[in-house]
Amino acid sequence: MNGEPEQESIRLAMNQAWQDHHHTRDQTWKALQAELVICAGVIGINWQIQSFWLTVLSGILLFIVTLCGIQITLRHRNKVELRKFTHIMNCEEALGLHRKDLICDVKKPDPIFFWDAFRPKKGNTALFILRMHIAIWVFSILFIVWRIYSLFR
Repeated sequence: MNGEPEQESIRLAMNQAWQDHHHTRDQTWKALQAELVICAGVIGINWQIQSFWLTVLSGILLFIVTLCGIQITLRHRNKVELRKFTHIMNCEEALGLHRKDLICDVKKPDPIFFWDAFRPKKGNTALFILRMHIAIWVFSILFIVWRIYSLFR
């Protein structure tokens, strides 16, 4: 052995990085699912119970949870995914997979920022999830404003 990692060790490391990436993406989707469940609950509480304070508090909860979802999506993409893809690309390179007949034009995914969600020509899964978070976040703001407005009319 000449000091370089064995091919099997590199494959195992690459496989683990892919698993970590998929686990991270799954967590990002679950944050979005939690928001949708809370959003449905907010609508249900407003429709069934019609308590001003309960609906406003549930709207505020939705607002806070969506802010957390936005942060999770941005952090997962910009910290975890970029690090994992760098690792995966290094493993692919070490395995000799970056060839025109196998994997060509390899590049790391770009980081995303909050305002990228409003650039329609930019698109990837992380941005789609971010856009969904923002849509629910805007709904929560409009819902809270509407409930407060309805109290004073």
